[in-house]
Amino acid sequence: MSVHAQVAEGFQSNRRALTTYLTRMVTREDVAEEIVQQTALRALEQPDLPQEASELRAWLFRVATNLAIDHLRRHGTWREGVLDDTRTRANADAGFIAESHLLKGSAEMKSIAKDHLAVCFACTLRNVSPQESAALLLKEVYDFTVEEVARVMDASFGQVKAWIQGFMAGITAACGATEAMTRSLAAELGPYGVRVNCVRAGGMPFTRTIRETVAAIARTTGVAANDPGSSPANALNRPLTVDETAAMVAFVASDLASGVTGQVLNVCAGSVVSR
Repeated sequence: MSVHAQVAEGFQSNRRALTTYLTRMVTREDVAEEIVQQTALRALEQPDLPQEASELRAWLFRVATNLAIDHLRRHGTWREGVLDDTRTRANADAGFIAESHLLKGSAEMKSIAKDHLAVCFACTLRNVSPQESAALLLKEVYDFTVEEVARVMDASFGQVKAWIQGFMAGITAACGATEAMTRSLAAELGPYGVRVNCVRAGGMPFTRTIRETVAAIARTTGVAANDPGSSPANALNRPLTVDETAAMVAFVASDLASGVTGQVLNVCAGSVVSR
């Protein structure tokens, strides 16, 4: 197999993960796809790429992360209140308002609302730095260890730990903002037939931190890691699964929940009991 063929094979096996990662980082799918293509070009231009699959994966994520952070440095600073200013201008445009009412309930309006929501949730993510976002995504979603994240991001072990801790410190405020925004957007978009709900999920063994927490509890208590007693406490006395969270998301997005909007729905196996 030629070098280019090996690069192409390695890139294709990681393409989906790179695309989802970059979309989370930069929000816009077209920008994420552009960075994916730039990453592929860098790989083709590199004379001595790693041969081992895990090392190649880390190299690709390293290039993609650097490109994403560079993009956010150039375009990521949003003036405070920019969305409020945009809404004020839209409300002052009678032609825009009339056209919006004509689109009410249409596929076009749903597409516009989807883009609007993506931008709003990007605002929430901007409560933390690009480095903090990248460090947490790489560790929790893409299953890199802290040591691997440090190599990907050209940082020390301590710096990566600080970024992750910084994200966790800021995420409480970000989650509160997301829940408040859910209610606000539900009121704003409801007249156009668009529902907005938020699913608040509990910890799942899918993420590295939860797996490590369960393993630590098991070591401390002497209980097997797959025993319910090693899981963080909740009413069901077992870990929450990704499928259970996905099922709730599918439900609230379906017509079965056509009368549900503006809600924050707990899917946490009873670790939080709503009133």
